[in-house]
Amino acid sequence: MGSKLAIYDSSASRELSLSKLLQISASLGARRIIFKKLSPNDNSKNQPYLAGHLTDLGFLPTGEIISSPSTSRKTKDPKRLIKFTTSLDYYWLSPEAELYQAPDAKLIYYPQYPEVRFSGFVAKCKFDMGGWMDPAKKGRAPGRVLFMGIRNSGEIYAYLAIPDSRIAKEIDDYISTELTGVLRELYIPRGLATGSAGKNGPVVQNGLFDSLEEERVYPKASEEAEEYVLSAPPGSTQASPKVLLLNELKRIHSKHWILSKRLNKHGVEIAYTAQNGGGYTLEAELGVIPNGIAEPDFYGWEVKQFSVKRFDLIDSKALTVMTPEPNGGMYVDKGVEAFIRKYGYADIKGRDNRFNFNGTHTANQRCEKTGLILVTDGFDTETKLITNGAGSIALLDSAGNVASSWSFTKIMEHWKKKHSKAVYIPSRSKVNDAGLKVYWYSNEVRLFEGTSIVQLLKAIGNGYVYYDPGIKLENADTKPVTKRRSQFRIKSVALEYLYDYQEALDVLK
Repeated sequence: MGSKLAIYDSSASRELSLSKLLQISASLGARRIIFKKLSPNDNSKNQPYLAGHLTDLGFLPTGEIISSPSTSRKTKDPKRLIKFTTSLDYYWLSPEAELYQAPDAKLIYYPQYPEVRFSGFVAKCKFDMGGWMDPAKKGRAPGRVLFMGIRNSGEIYAYLAIPDSRIAKEIDDYISTELTGVLRELYIPRGLATGSAGKNGPVVQNGLFDSLEEERVYPKASEEAEEYVLSAPPGSTQASPKVLLLNELKRIHSKHWILSKRLNKHGVEIAYTAQNGGGYTLEAELGVIPNGIAEPDFYGWEVKQFSVKRFDLIDSKALTVMTPEPNGGMYVDKGVEAFIRKYGYADIKGRDNRFNFNGTHTANQRCEKTGLILVTDGFDTETKLITNGAGSIALLDSAGNVASSWSFTKIMEHWKKKHSKAVYIPSRSKVNDAGLKVYWYSNEVRLFEGTSIVQLLKAIGNGYVYYDPGIKLENADTKPVTKRRSQFRIKSVALEYLYDYQEALDVLK
């Protein structure tokens, strides 16, 4: 098949500019660029550290999460030899925009430490890495920078800038935002992301500089043709994502009542007439286009609004945490209809041929309506450790039979979509004099940081997060129809138990 190609030692790689890498990545469909300055331990043997929990990496598209035993030598306790693996659709990118697949690339999550490691990223690759990831060669060299361009469809296009390359020298002069302790994001200029940078080059995204009110273009000092960088002008400072977010929430609150709306796929505001417009309206104000991609809503922050009658009445509000369908127990083995017929009850309002399955299910307490008990099987709430990688959240009947269950891997896939940083904003709504729905967003907001599957399981085990389904069987004696709604909920006042840090702020101050 011929010798492998060495791409990162080539003159093209050494001379490639960061702005050109952004252009190449955008032309291939990448919409986000993440990077890490590699440490001496970041190589193919030691597995680069990316985060503490998978939740910290919600912006990385991954495959199915699989539980498997760990062979770590750090402990001999079998309850601590647990790991979860998830694959990546990962490719290495050359300066000529050629792609080389890394079929074994994956993330490995060790919840007992906790840490997420990057593995298999050079195995079976059909090009020569030049020893830059080999610890026996140049894999411990300082000055290496790993870039990952992320497509909405899930592919990751990676590029390695070696020490003394042009990109390695330029990286500190570019605007970037911290995502985790070791990962940062370079925002692709809007002109590049849409494939229409224009004759004057890419445009800096509005809001990246706290001292600027307009979108501006900053050419490189060398004035090379079509070369532009996102570097701060003299005397300006880069605003943090938190400051950008709070400034936007202040602006939105100050608008008072806002007509219900959403953004279409082109980013154009359109009217929204359904009753659930609070989230869409807020996203439209923030410039977030609704989509099914699990990514941060605003510069790494997940924005969650919830309706209230008064801004000061928020503590008792029940919020939906997640809505995963069970993947185990009778619910799956025998089907939803059989499940409802056994554990549900005839409709108490007298609606014929209807059976319901609902009620508040709190950990280790029997639900009066269903007779079932919610448990976290394989998680120790005292040590905060997952003791069985194949464990689950389960509903058990009085005989110990599993009525329905959610495997830890299933829950982890849902919880990974949660962001490690979230802001919760109360909203009020009404119908104005013109008969249109309008929303007003509070100046009092709460910011939370640091969540993980461990935090979730602990909150469930301690009763703060509870299972509150709305499942029913209609036309039971004729043509049975089931409707499913499995949801885990939490009272607003208890949100702190899902996160490591919380902060209540008035955006007007």
